[in-house]
Amino acid sequence: MKEIKVGVIGVGGIAQGAHIPNYMKIPGVKVYAVCDIIEERAKEVAKRFDVPYYFTDYKKLVEMDELDAVSVCTPNKFHKDPTVAALKAGKHVLCEKPMATSAEEGREMVEAAKKSGKILMIGMNNRFRGESQVLKKLIDEGELGEIYFARAFAIRRRGIPSWGVFVRKDMSGGGPMYDIGVHILDLTMWLMGFPKPRGVYGVTYRKFGDRPDAAAGGWGMWDWKHFDVEDFAAAFIKFENGASLYLEASWASNIEKDEFNSYLLGDKAGARLFPLQIYGELRGTLVNITPAHVPSLNSHEEEIRRFIQAIREGKPSPIPPEESLTVQKILDAVYKSAETGRQVRIR
Repeated sequence: MKEIKVGVIGVGGIAQGAHIPNYMKIPGVKVYAVCDIIEERAKEVAKRFDVPYYFTDYKKLVEMDELDAVSVCTPNKFHKDPTVAALKAGKHVLCEKPMATSAEEGREMVEAAKKSGKILMIGMNNRFRGESQVLKKLIDEGELGEIYFARAFAIRRRGIPSWGVFVRKDMSGGGPMYDIGVHILDLTMWLMGFPKPRGVYGVTYRKFGDRPDAAAGGWGMWDWKHFDVEDFAAAFIKFENGASLYLEASWASNIEKDEFNSYLLGDKAGARLFPLQIYGELRGTLVNITPAHVPSLNSHEEEIRRFIQAIREGKPSPIPPEESLTVQKILDAVYKSAETGRQVRIR
């Protein structure tokens, strides 16, 4: 089995906590190079994980003939350029979510993948959780029937990131909708069979993030002086097949508790994803069905494993980049609708 050598661009928390250690778990996979604009951090991470090479310029990393694949773990603003450069250099790419900061950037990434013939996968790891895999199988086998409506929530009472550049629009593109809303949006649409969006009505609010007197909760105080994104967003999405989806994302809101969940309504049964439960009828009686066992999967580990498996077996991306581009179009539409106060059509 040929050894697969991987480079990692951006060595912050997600690289050190999810990408590098999970590549190291797979036999025949070697993290061969890392890159970060902060040289000391790149050097330290290379030493910590026994990585042979480190760089401060991603262009030098992607030019390495030895590399087969690259993980892009930079802030959102810097997803597109390293991804396109790596694809043009003949590398497979696993890029962290969200895909980019605009659909225009996302299109460039998809086109680069098509021209290169290499895999482009966006890191929507929640598809690989045990509950997600079980519910998707039930849906695909028709147990819920036609899914006509869904509700999706990625909401926190107080959970504004107190590290990184999440709170800066120029670096992240948006607030909780980009950070955690994108996860539950992608996951819910995947469960629904990824229907084509037709129109989006969205709203955004900033009520806590730029206030020094706002309660911080357990996450600590954030950089409120540079906070210029939303701290709450909601959207109503209509699909071409007649189905619709209501979406909420927040870092701070006066609610009882945090929730990351999807609720799906089908004409045969409905479902709640976390914890997984099915709501339906059995011979004229309403029943709630709770699985006795759901596989316990490390979603990041499974994401990395599927990426490497696709490379080795010459299969398409486990998450089609066209689906990630559709999600990016919806994100664009949410913000445009919030700005104009009107529904935004998606082509």
